[in-house]
Amino acid sequence: MKRIFVILIFLIVKINCFGQDGSDIKYVPVKEIDSSFVGKFAHLDFYRRSFHLRPKDTVNIVIDKKPIRFEEHRSDDGYNNWFSKQYLLSLDKIDNNIIKIVKCKIAGVTADSILVINYLEYYNADQSKVKRSRQLPYWFRRKDIIEVLVKSDED
Repeated sequence: MKRIFVILIFLIVKINCFGQDGSDIKYVPVKEIDSSFVGKFAHLDFYRRSFHLRPKDTVNIVIDKKPIRFEEHRSDDGYNNWFSKQYLLSLDKIDNNIIKIVKCKIAGVTADSILVINYLEYYNADQSKVKRSRQLPYWFRRKDIIEVLVKSDED
């Protein structure tokens, strides 16, 4: 009887050790981004590698001729890394709206820059409701990007 109990406990512990992680992100160093990535959805990681609990970086993006500061929000932790959980959130407001860049699509690459189409959503100040959305092309300098998070399972 003791032997069966020990075997049962061992099996329960063993089964619980087999967790399944999830990810739909491929992490690509910026120097490896070339024309083969055009058309892919991505998130850009600026200045320092933002991963798990590291401090958040900010980046300025000009929207309607006004520089807006955005903060990186990363929830990838090495175990569960979901593309839809990563975004940039504006620290500055436009017409009392917060802007969230939910993803971008790589549209072009040069030796010094990457052209993306940013997917913007405008929220009320309390982030409760999307007021509107739009797509905005923008060039980023490669030297400001440390890594590109590419969506690995295209829809």
